[in-house]
Amino acid sequence: MNLRERARQARANLGVGVLGQLAQAAVAAGISWELALQLPDHGQPFFAPIAAAIALGAERGTRGRQAIRMMTGVAVGILVGAGVLAVAGAGGWQIVVGTAAALVVTAAAGAPLMVRNQAAASTILIVALHKPGSNLAVQRLEDALIGGAVAILIARFLLPIDPIPLVRDAARNLREQLAAALDDAADALADHDRKRAEEAVERIWRIDDTPLAQALLIAREVTRAAPRRRPLRRRVEKLGEMYRELEASVYDSHAIATGVVRLADADRPPPSQAASTIEAAARAVRAIEPGAARVAAEATRAAAQRLRETDPSLGAAVMAHGAVGVAEHTLRAARAREEERRLARRRPLRGRFHR
Repeated sequence: MNLRERARQARANLGVGVLGQLAQAAVAAGISWELALQLPDHGQPFFAPIAAAIALGAERGTRGRQAIRMMTGVAVGILVGAGVLAVAGAGGWQIVVGTAAALVVTAAAGAPLMVRNQAAASTILIVALHKPGSNLAVQRLEDALIGGAVAILIARFLLPIDPIPLVRDAARNLREQLAAALDDAADALADHDRKRAEEAVERIWRIDDTPLAQALLIAREVTRAAPRRRPLRRRVEKLGEMYRELEASVYDSHAIATGVVRLADADRPPPSQAASTIEAAARAVRAIEPGAARVAAEATRAAAQRLRETDPSLGAAVMAHGAVGVAEHTLRAARAREEERRLARRRPLRGRFHR
C-alpha cells in the first residue's frame, strides 16, 4: 500500500461519526478531571478521565453499557483488594492472590471481559500502591463513578447515537455484497466459465449477515436505554422486519448458488435465461425504493418462470426457486419500508401537537 492509498484509508477511517465520537471522549476526559478535582483531599484524579475515555471509546451503541461494566469491575476490584489488605497486607504474593481472586469471582459470575479486566486492575492498584492511612480505594471508586457517570450522561442522555443510520449502513453493506456476488455468478454462467462460477458461488456462501444482526441488537438497546431515542423504537422494529427479509434473501441465494454449480458443471452451456434470472435477483436485492422493489420483484418472478419453461433440469429448478424466494423477500421488505417511512413522517407532527 503506497502513501496515497494509506492517506485515503486514513480519511475513510476518520469519518464524521468517528471524529464526533473521539471528540466526545476527549471532552468527557477533561470534564471528568475537573469534576474529580473538586472533591476534597482527592489527590491526582488520574483515573476519572481514563474511565470516561475508555467508556466513550467503545463501539457505537455500547458506550453506556461499557461505562456500567467498568464501574462494576472497579467496585469488585476495590472490595477484593481491600479484603486482601485487611487479611494479609501488601506485597507480591498478595497481588497474586488478589488478582486471582478478582478474576475467579468475576469469571464465575459470567462477567464480561471489561468487568474482569477492571476488577483485576483495581485489585492490583489497591494492593500495590497501598500506603498506611491513604484512601486510595475510595479515590479510585470516586474516579470510576465520576468518569463513568460523565460517559453515561453523554452516551445515553445528551448525545446518544442515532440507531436508524446504524442499521441502514449495515444493511447497505450486506445488500451490496450479495448483489455483487450474484452479478459475478450471472456473468460466469453467461460465459460458461466453470472456474469463475465456482468462485462466485464461494463468495455467495461466505457472505456473513452477523454485522447486520449485531446492528439491530445495538439499535434496539439504544432505543431502550437512551430516552431521546425511545420514540424510534417502532421504526427500529420496522427496520428489523425489512432486514430480516434481506437476511432471508442471503439464504435463498444459497439455492441460487446450488443451481449455478449444477448448471456450470453441465456439459452443455446453460440457457441464457439462467444468467438473466440471477441478474434480476441482484436487481431486486439492490432495490430500495418500494416502487422500484416491486417492479424488480415481479421481473425476478417472470425471469424464474421463463427459466423453468426453458430448462427442466434440477439445477434450473433450484435456481428459479431461490430467485422467487428473493423476490418474495423483496416485496415484504418494501411493505415494511413504507410503514417505516410513514412512522418517520408522523414523528414531527406529534412533536408539534405536544409542545
